[in-house]
Amino acid sequence: MRKNHQEYAPMNDRLEHSKTLHLYWFSGSGNTLCAAEAFAMRLRELGWTVELKPLERSDPARINPTVTFAIAFPTHCFSIPEIIRNFVRGLPNVEGTPAMLLGTHGAFSGGILGPLKRLLSRKGFRCVGGRILRMPDSFFPFGSTESHRRLFEKALERARRYAAEFDAGTVRWSRWPILSDLWDAAFAAFFASRKWFGSWGTTVHTRAAQCTRCGTCVRACPVAALEQSSPEEPPRPNRRCTNCLRCVAVCPADAMRHMIGFRPYRCEPPRQLRERFEKEGV
Repeated sequence: MRKNHQEYAPMNDRLEHSKTLHLYWFSGSGNTLCAAEAFAMRLRELGWTVELKPLERSDPARINPTVTFAIAFPTHCFSIPEIIRNFVRGLPNVEGTPAMLLGTHGAFSGGILGPLKRLLSRKGFRCVGGRILRMPDSFFPFGSTESHRRLFEKALERARRYAAEFDAGTVRWSRWPILSDLWDAAFAAFFASRKWFGSWGTTVHTRAAQCTRCGTCVRACPVAALEQSSPEEPPRPNRRCTNCLRCVAVCPADAMRHMIGFRPYRCEPPRQLRERFEKEGV
């Protein structure tokens, strides 16, 4: 018997040993959170006990290794977001705990499935299912509102279908051994090097003329990447920015923009989106 976080009994090799799943989610524009909720709702209908846990508020060292571990997050620059990479590095070593992935992407996700499977396998997890859902792109929100809505609803349906397949044990976690690892290594190096570029390392900016100084974006940021020196000053980004664009999505005055400057995509209006995040513990 192990100490601290590993005082639980070893996990049985069969998924049916415990139909309990802890889903650690991270979301910026809200796409991934909505997909995670749809996935969880369908699993509950199938008799599972599912707990949604905000990843940014969770200690990776304290996960329960006797239940299925699940993680949901969006693709950032076609790869694993820094906040996810750091969380996975902090996970304990386990003995065959089942793990599954629910990801979202706007354009391409070539640096997700293989690298994450490798990281989790090194920790002793048994990767039983991984799937990436295509959603409206937060960085390049081309297309009409109606086309975004259709793509969004289709992704939620795929999340529900994935839950049913996961329950039936028919899912798998594919991996591109070389290509995906090279892609992931390149973008991991890029994100790690941004701290040397000063203000060029940030990915969002505040349109001061439209900012109401309400501080919503500062409170919503999961990595404290926005600073507001006084109530009269607009928020300023720092180099901790992780590209999640949550500040852009929840801003009630439409004052936040990412570096490319397109009008932001939101799966829901800012107020409803903030309420959804708060409901799930953020």
